Amino acid sequence: MVRFKRGVETLSRLLDVLAAIAVVLTMSVVVLNIILRSVFKHPLTGIMDYVMILTALTIALALANCAIRNGHIAIDLFIDKLPIKVGGLFDTLTNFASFIFWVIAAVFMFEYAATMYATGTVFPTTQIPMAPVLGIIGGGLLALAVVVLYRLLNTVRKLVI
Repeated sequence: MVRFKRGVETLSRLLDVLAAIAVVLTMSVVVLNIILRSVFKHPLTGIMDYVMILTALTIALALANCAIRNGHIAIDLFIDKLPIKVGGLFDTLTNFASFIFWVIAAVFMFEYAATMYATGTVFPTTQIPMAPVLGIIGGGLLALAVVVLYRLLNTVRKLVI
């Protein structure tokens, strides 16, 4: 379990670094567009596509690290008032449902990416293929599912012990 925890934490940190790079790239593209538009009177073509892609990647890649740090909305106020075993059971059920949901979401995203790859769909202005972006988003969702699986196993372990 310790190795699994370390692997999950390493994966979430790596994805968070990639998300941070995407944020910096987003800011850089926006600033570059402002400079090109105001100084040279020629804005960057496809700025909306670039910002849209980078923002989607930022969110998808940051999800796992946010989950590992318990940064998502939780109902701890309610659960803390329950007996420990009941709260643990509630955590187990919600983590299980969450795990199933995120695995299904990742699978659907990978299937959607495959469809976009097969049809050759690209972003309108920049002509960047959609499939790789959707695949990375699917990977971010799958990483979130792995974090939720770790939390589920940890909760079950605490209930059993």
